[in-house]
Amino acid sequence: MEVEELDFAHASEDDRHGLHHVVSAWVAEGDTDRDPPPYEACVIRWTSRDELGFGPARFVVARDGGKIVGHGQVNLSEAEANAHLALATVVVHPHHRRRGIGTALLRAVPPLLDGRTVVESWSVIKGNPGEQFAAARGFRVVTTMTRQRLKITELPEAGEVPAGYDLVTWKGAAPEEFVAAYVDGLNAIADAPFGETTLDDAHRTVESIREDEAAAVADRWVVLLLHGNEPAGVTVVERNPVVPTIAEQLHTVVLPAHRGKALGKLIKARMLHELDGVEQIFTRTSSDNEHMLRVNHSLGYTDQYTYMAVQAKAADLRP
Repeated sequence: MEVEELDFAHASEDDRHGLHHVVSAWVAEGDTDRDPPPYEACVIRWTSRDELGFGPARFVVARDGGKIVGHGQVNLSEAEANAHLALATVVVHPHHRRRGIGTALLRAVPPLLDGRTVVESWSVIKGNPGEQFAAARGFRVVTTMTRQRLKITELPEAGEVPAGYDLVTWKGAAPEEFVAAYVDGLNAIADAPFGETTLDDAHRTVESIREDEAAAVADRWVVLLLHGNEPAGVTVVERNPVVPTIAEQLHTVVLPAHRGKALGKLIKARMLHELDGVEQIFTRTSSDNEHMLRVNHSLGYTDQYTYMAVQAKAADLRP
């Protein structure tokens, strides 16, 4: 068994498909009702910056007879708010477990961190082997998330916008007159219940939003609720760039002064009327956010599985 860095941009097609094979086997294991991601979707995700500003994946891979049987993946952000943090995942094909491959990959991760002091993984499925692996190597659980899915069969009532509020929608880039309110609305997610993660999801600026929009590879819809000129709530959905009938609910925020008025359900229901060609929506919600879980259930979302974010100090990853 050999462990080495892999430059994905210059990797062979065999190695690229080898990574995808490992991921597909990992996703398919257990009773999580998850469909393996298409190869094209993985390539886009591995080579693009995500909506939080984390850049293309860096890899170390484990080979058995030249064939990739596991990998460690690291994503870094250029945003100052997350300059301390690396997002990492270690995946070993189920047929190659219990041979020390995961541990070897984890020990090979530090050179990819570029000085980041904290490592978090947001892909530990509750009840799967990765949970025991992470705990045995000193990672602690910092938050728990519920993965949900909505199969759109009929649209819910959109509801009336309360007096004093205005609702605006768009697809693609934010109109110039609303982009500042849009940024403020997204950054209000700072008080959402995300446990003890050090991931900062509230550092957006107009400039970062415009950069994100310019780099977008898929349709994105926004519903923004205004109270006067100030944001009261916002929700964002992005189409899957490979499977256009599937979309991801990225963010839903209702600002503190406007909570308790069923505005979260209002903007999410209105969003469903904006989408075109989408048959399924997936979302992740903090398992501690009982209110948003109830809102999603009321719209027809069903729970798929629970996963955890785990965290460790980068220094502790060294042999």
